[in-house]
Amino acid sequence: MRAREPFPLASGFAALLICLALFTPAGLGGDPASPTRQPPLKPSLVPGGEIFDTPTLLEFRLHLRAAHLGALRETPREYVPMTAVVNGQIFTNVAAKLKGAAGSFRPIDDQPALTLHFSKWVEGRRLFGIRRLHLNNSVQDPSFLNEYLGSELFRAAGVPTPRVAWATVELNDRKLGLYVLKEAFETEFLRTYFGSAKGNLYDGGFVQDIQNDLELDSGDGPKDRSDLKALAAAVQEQDRDRRWERFQELLDVDRFASYAALSVMLVDWDGYLLNRNNYRVYFRPDDGRAVFMPHGMDQLFQRSYLDLDVSWTGSVAWALFDIPAAQTLYEARCRELFTNVFQLDRITNSIARACAVMQPVQPDIRQRAQDLEDQIYNRFRVLRRDALLKAPPPRKP
Repeated sequence: MRAREPFPLASGFAALLICLALFTPAGLGGDPASPTRQPPLKPSLVPGGEIFDTPTLLEFRLHLRAAHLGALRETPREYVPMTAVVNGQIFTNVAAKLKGAAGSFRPIDDQPALTLHFSKWVEGRRLFGIRRLHLNNSVQDPSFLNEYLGSELFRAAGVPTPRVAWATVELNDRKLGLYVLKEAFETEFLRTYFGSAKGNLYDGGFVQDIQNDLELDSGDGPKDRSDLKALAAAVQEQDRDRRWERFQELLDVDRFASYAALSVMLVDWDGYLLNRNNYRVYFRPDDGRAVFMPHGMDQLFQRSYLDLDVSWTGSVAWALFDIPAAQTLYEARCRELFTNVFQLDRITNSIARACAVMQPVQPDIRQRAQDLEDQIYNRFRVLRRDALLKAPPPRKP
């Protein structure tokens, strides 16, 4: 039975959508000559695998009624109903709102970044197995590659990170161009990486640390934020031995070391470690320990010279790596990830595959990518001379 739709479509546009449904092959764009046409997507057992397992470009044709367009002008962070035609498949009553922070937010009449929620008003509905997706305008990343590379490298390092694809976007017949398509920190994401979505998930917000009243996005954990407060209390523990014990109880220390090491290698200057920004914290329901995850990685590699033995901004980082055992772990993780993850061939091959997908709709993408590759190469040259990557001297017997 079809779910009830609380916001009926305008009759003229509904007729147009029926025509699209009749004459558009499933899984392809509506225009037979569409440059975004790709081979049929392969089914996947993992939610979102069809669009994230390999570099993929989708086509989003979005329609907002005049009243809802006006609503997004007035209250851009509130959901309104939208109709979305994704690779020819029609979805009505999709919840849509604007997203983006100080640098990336654009109004609805410009080049807006959007969050699309497919099951908010139609229970159980998914797009490629996913409830919610982000369309990022990439206004701070002309290469459209930073989020993709950051996601791939963090996941290779064992840090759960939303996956990335690309999309062409059209809004009310206005072509907005190429966008970065990103999965949300949703139920499917949490179940994939942690086996359960019942733990508390906190949004780091805009330049806030864990001592702040972070927004609780989801979870069946304590509503009084006692999990987050306990971690914040561990940061303030003055005795290093006791602080180390508390961190091991409350934090996935091993994963945090990987998160920290790779954040500095990628020069994620606007993330938690270096700016207390763009992150999520999930408290695993099986053991209650916190896992930090990166978000908003559209400005990587902008500096070549940043020592791995860096001054931390995020309170968990400076309190943790002030402990000798944790600092030793961090240094070992830097050496491991530089050898096994931060590999030039791996990164440039990923760039080449992504550019091949984007080039039909962004002809100058290879030139844009070359600028990023130059930044990555410069960063690699600096890192390989970093004193921290040298093997530690053998311990005296």
